[in-house]
Amino acid sequence: MLSLGTMIYLMARAVPRIGDESTEMTIKSKSKFDQLVNSLPMEKIDAFFNNFVEKLLRKLKLLSIKLDNFSTNYLDKVKKYKLNNNLQKNNGEKPSLFDKKKEEESNTSSK
Repeated sequence: MLSLGTMIYLMARAVPRIGDESTEMTIKSKSKFDQLVNSLPMEKIDAFFNNFVEKLLRKLKLLSIKLDNFSTNYLDKVKKYKLNNNLQKNNGEKPSLFDKKKEEESNTSSK
């Protein structure tokens, strides 16, 4: 809520105002908080924030790519393990999609 309030305050200050008061009166009536906000180097803060966010997003992208590579390698290992187990069960023959159907047909025909 504080950040939302700060954004609304800064936007309200940036909107040009049309009024009867002269610029001298508005300069004299500025509060200390307004003077403090005006003295902040907003360009430097913005550049720092943009640089920080860019580096953070690049590191997150790299992390996600590493995670994808790790999961792909793990899945390949699991696939090879299952393939080796199936080859041992089928006496060296590669498993096919129709193996179970042939077994079921032979079981039902023998009954």
